[in-house]
Amino acid sequence: MRRSAIFLLLLASCGTYSPLDSHYNRGVEFYDQGKLADAIREYQLAIEDNPESYRAHYNLAVAYHDQGKKDDAAAEYLQVLKLDPSNARARVSLASIRADEGKDADALKLLQEAGEADRHSAFPKESLGAYYERKGDLDRALEAYRAGAEIEPASAPSHAGIARILSRRGAFQDAVAEYDKALAARSSDIATLIAASEAVEKVGDLKKAMLLLERALVHVKDRPALWIRLARLYESQGRLEDAVAALWEARGIEAANPDVGPRLKSLYEKLSAKER
Repeated sequence: MRRSAIFLLLLASCGTYSPLDSHYNRGVEFYDQGKLADAIREYQLAIEDNPESYRAHYNLAVAYHDQGKKDDAAAEYLQVLKLDPSNARARVSLASIRADEGKDADALKLLQEAGEADRHSAFPKESLGAYYERKGDLDRALEAYRAGAEIEPASAPSHAGIARILSRRGAFQDAVAEYDKALAARSSDIATLIAASEAVEKVGDLKKAMLLLERALVHVKDRPALWIRLARLYESQGRLEDAVAALWEARGIEAANPDVGPRLKSLYEKLSAKER
């Protein structure tokens, strides 16, 4: 999974702007193109030119992390923290590696330090919430997500995190309100749209659930399960032709899906009866 926390083109290195045609900026361009090996080479050359550039070290760490080279990534994140001790994102990224290694105490310490390093951003709290959520500690996860929302009231990940916990506890009405806040801040987030549609369906608003799922499918057309679910919602609204079309989308992606054939047969029978 590619990470979005890379330092962007033309950001300053140690207080000065990078020339447009530089190893650093070429590294950013290669990363954006998904050419990780080329990006790594350019970041390494940038570090040779300026070993004190914590941005080059950070971007190199992210590229290594994306390649699954976690030891190399960890070494670079540690170098970032030597050069920039208040860097919260490096701590969060290093925490994810330590958690993968089973070093939960180290991971938790890094996440808590990230919150101390950047008290004005919701990101460290959201990362702590995600850690607790993965561990199944929903009370602490909810507390962390709510802390993030207090710091940044318009933070989509904070509200989406709160909504997920509330949904897991069956508090769907409150979850829907949180999903609405998350989507107001980030309207095209696919995971939030899908999760929100499920929560909305739980409270009985099938039309809104259908609309949210339609919005998600604009961005992810290759998931047969979503088309099948949308077909069911269409059918609940009496939109039988649309339900058939959604099922054919699912069949086009996964021809052998066992759920599609019987449902298509049932829908065609209903359409035939409707025409008689």
